[in-house]
Amino acid sequence: MRVSLLTSSIGPVRRTDARRNRERILRVADEAFATGSEIVPLAEIARRVGLGRATVYRHFPDRAALGTAIASQHLGTIADLVRGDPPPYDSFRDLLELVLTEQAARRPLVRLFRELPPHCQRRYADALVATLTPAFRRAQEEGQLRADAEPADLLLVFEMLEAAVLTGAARGHSEDAIRRMITVVLDGFFGA
Repeated sequence: MRVSLLTSSIGPVRRTDARRNRERILRVADEAFATGSEIVPLAEIARRVGLGRATVYRHFPDRAALGTAIASQHLGTIADLVRGDPPPYDSFRDLLELVLTEQAARRPLVRLFRELPPHCQRRYADALVATLTPAFRRAQEEGQLRADAEPADLLLVFEMLEAAVLTGAARGHSEDAIRRMITVVLDGFFGA
């Protein structure tokens, strides 16, 4: 009896520690994937978090698993923004600008995403479009967004931005050029 009480009292502590470690790993990895252009190795994430490599690998067996978890967190944040009542953004244009700006800025995360198998990339892209669709349709109903646009067009916009960022980086274009490009794309979508 005593052993089961001891075991049951340790179990939740371990789960709490594991959950806390996972959250710390995700937070540090998200910060690491928000700067620079190179994908930060899991061993470096472990060093930055202050945990052993085995602990990080127990939560995320490879960098694809870590990248997918971070992308899922971002998708959850976007879903929360879309579901907000009232929405915490002024317009769908503001929300889409935020998504595009994050895509342009988080180069290591995007590079990691591009390493995923095509079906995983497609699943996440489809989930992002599905998450944005309610706000997209509301913007159309309110006359903010072109009536002839379709939610699936967002995939083309994401791909177009990605090509522009990659080409621009190769040619040494500045972040200002990318911001102007995002504005031009948004102007086309919103008929400005």
